[in-house]
Amino acid sequence: MSRREFSKVSSALWRSKRFLALTSDRSRLLLVYFITCSHQNSAGAYQLPVGYALADLGWRPDEYESHRAELVDACLIAYDEDTEEVFVTGWFKFCPPMNEKHATGTMTRINDLESEAVKRVAIGEFKESTKARLRVQSEVRRQRPEDDE
Repeated sequence: MSRREFSKVSSALWRSKRFLALTSDRSRLLLVYFITCSHQNSAGAYQLPVGYALADLGWRPDEYESHRAELVDACLIAYDEDTEEVFVTGWFKFCPPMNEKHATGTMTRINDLESEAVKRVAIGEFKESTKARLRVQSEVRRQRPEDDE
């Protein structure tokens, strides 16, 4: 289980076309669960045994599987049935690493994933997030006034 006490959930979620296009409130609830459950971590990617999700949600297996499949089809999560690992796509847009130490820890969590497919998606999004963070840091440094000393 994660030691995270909270996860960022952007209000943009409620305006997301993919989120609003989901066929049921149960599918939307499942995405919010994947974002906020106690297994969540800094990488947005983690193992979640089906039994844990069923117990937390109080759902039947077929119900969970059909709503999870809808989230995969909508590209809102990446999921591997063999390893029971999930990655919330777009995670780093709202929960990027805040510094190098955080980024290193996040990459460690991604590398710990068993699923090559889930890992590949998470790494791709992590790299894009890192590029954006480094561009911003570079711009901030460039705009600082030079010391006169």
